[in-house]
Amino acid sequence: MKKDFLQFFPLLILALALALLGFIWYQSDSFEKIYLAHIKNELLIRNHLLKSEIENALAKNDLEALTKLSWSIDENIDTRITLINDKGKVLCDSRGKVDLMAPHLTEDRKEIINAFKGKSSTSIRNSSTLATRMIYAAIPIQSNSQTYVLRTAMSIAQIDNVLIKVRRDILFFGLLVAVAASILSYFIVRSIRTPVEALRVNAARIAGGDLDTTLPVPAKGAIHDLALSLNDMSEQLKKRLEQLYVEKKKRDAIFGSMTEGVIALDMSGNILDINRSAIEMLELPGEANGLSFFTLIENEDLLKIVEKIIGNKEVVESEFTLRLMQERCIHVCGTALSSKGNIFGAVIVLYDVTQVKRLENFRHDFIADVSHEIKTPLTAILGAVETLAEGAIAEPENAKKFMNIITKHSGRLNSLVHDILGLSSLEIKAEAKERDFSNLKAASIINTACEICQERGDNKEIKFKVSIEDRDCQIEGDCQLLEQALINLIENAIKYSGASESIEINATKKDNNVLIEVRDHGTGIAAKHLPRLFERFYRVDKARSRKLGGTGLGLAIVKHIAQLHKGSISVKSELGQGSAFTLSIPLKQN
Repeated sequence: MKKDFLQFFPLLILALALALLGFIWYQSDSFEKIYLAHIKNELLIRNHLLKSEIENALAKNDLEALTKLSWSIDENIDTRITLINDKGKVLCDSRGKVDLMAPHLTEDRKEIINAFKGKSSTSIRNSSTLATRMIYAAIPIQSNSQTYVLRTAMSIAQIDNVLIKVRRDILFFGLLVAVAASILSYFIVRSIRTPVEALRVNAARIAGGDLDTTLPVPAKGAIHDLALSLNDMSEQLKKRLEQLYVEKKKRDAIFGSMTEGVIALDMSGNILDINRSAIEMLELPGEANGLSFFTLIENEDLLKIVEKIIGNKEVVESEFTLRLMQERCIHVCGTALSSKGNIFGAVIVLYDVTQVKRLENFRHDFIADVSHEIKTPLTAILGAVETLAEGAIAEPENAKKFMNIITKHSGRLNSLVHDILGLSSLEIKAEAKERDFSNLKAASIINTACEICQERGDNKEIKFKVSIEDRDCQIEGDCQLLEQALINLIENAIKYSGASESIEINATKKDNNVLIEVRDHGTGIAAKHLPRLFERFYRVDKARSRKLGGTGLGLAIVKHIAQLHKGSISVKSELGQGSAFTLSIPLKQN
């Protein structure tokens, strides 16, 4: 501000000086014109006052008396008197020698020429006789039937001196006024500059984001009102920015916590905004705002859908499969972004329906599997009942045979329903927030499961080899469910083990977990079946499984029991080498 003022102040002085010079020039010129006009009139008046006296002297034809008269008049009124005849000869002159004067009828003496034409005339020029600037006034006079010119003259050197003095006085006064005006302007500008500079500095702070800055308010004047208005504006701006910040935080929180992916695009396909779910879903870089959606995405189906959304003013819905790190099924819903009827982009919402599709497929497969599993025993039971109804009941041997079939498949059907209900019960418990768990000893669960399975093992002369690293280690869980999971694993080991073989049941601690391993030395499982082994109704050998009375849900139940206890189940197996199932359950935390 000070620098700007220093640049501005010389211009102000220059402007004042130019205005002063113009004023002095105009005033002095006007004064000169007025004063010279006054002298001209005065000389003409003197000519007319002297006219009669000069005519009388001419009538006497006494040039000596005329000369003395002119000298006398000049001495009294300080005015040069010149008399010229019609030939241009100077008859007398109060300040010059007549004999040395040239004829005065020349072009440069216009006042004399005009006077001989009968007109009173004046002019201003340098006198060749006196070598000074003179003002002349000439009038015609008549004497003895001849025309003469009476000319009076006065030096204007005195007038020039007066004008110089006047101009000097005006200049001096003007300079005083200019200096006074400059000093006054300086203090006025300084009185304005100080608060304005303070306003500028503090306004720059506000512009830089420091909205707590308060502008200094002068005691009075226009800047007082300006400072108050700016302070009020700053306060209003602060409140609005705070409100916008709060609203933005709310929007960002909502936007960021949405499980759906949301993308806002402009008409060129550049990303205006995108939430975290969309970035993770499409596996985009963290800072995608401002980048072109069409260069980031390589999926042709999605690009076609987006192009359709941008070019269509109506809601567009579609689905596509996204194959990146993992295959996903995405449902897309998009519509145009508009403001006051003007479309400026599009908003796209992405729903990851992979799990929904998987559950739908699972439900379809589950229903199909359940239907198939139930259909087999029902068909067998229905066939046996019809055969008995047709007369086989009267035949003791056939009746016993078909009754055994009915009993066998009824039991299988009962086991199937029991396992399905158990699985459903586990899913309900998994969704519950509270767990009705108690403190249990892992050794007790293993011993109980072995006792329950001992009879089936004895039927095949199978021996259980139990090894428990720490018989006092405890876990939190449901005793009945954990026993059921272990029983299912032991029974499977019994089913697929040969006669007189052994089953090893080992319990060890590792990483705050109890690992209960059930190892057999039976037929084993091919590697290709291992990833799907814990799916519902999945069987490695369907014919053999049904023959052995399996429902296909045992290992699925074990998996759900493990998950309910925040544990896991794993398997290692090779064909002909047997299998090892490991149930991992977290230890009780002290």
